[in-house]
Amino acid sequence: MWPFSLLKKLSQDPPVGRTRGDYIGCYLLGTRTPGHKGEDDAVSYISLATTRDALAHDAQEYLQDFLHRHPQLDAAEREAIESLLAEWDERVDAHLAAGARQPLAVQGGTELFLRTGMRARKKEKGVYLE
Repeated sequence: MWPFSLLKKLSQDPPVGRTRGDYIGCYLLGTRTPGHKGEDDAVSYISLATTRDALAHDAQEYLQDFLHRHPQLDAAEREAIESLLAEWDERVDAHLAAGARQPLAVQGGTELFLRTGMRARKKEKGVYLE
């Protein structure tokens, strides 16, 4: 049985902030716009943070900038984003505890997603920078 246990463990992403070789566990925060029939979804990453503080900083910066760039948002949409900003920690905790199957927020057909995953570690001259 142990080879299967080892294989399962190695195929899982490392926990956020932990390393496995050239990879590190991180939060994946981004947007996804579903593609039209026959097209791929458009995915854009906002943050690949390895700590909750870095995630909160990246999200706050992105959402504040979004509000600034879109002054034409109606009151309900603006309020939804401001609510997400004000309740960020609680909403993230609940979202991750629920398994992150649903988007964190939806704005005009674009989904803001948050989940855990892994990314390549930054390496310069043979030394990891993290």
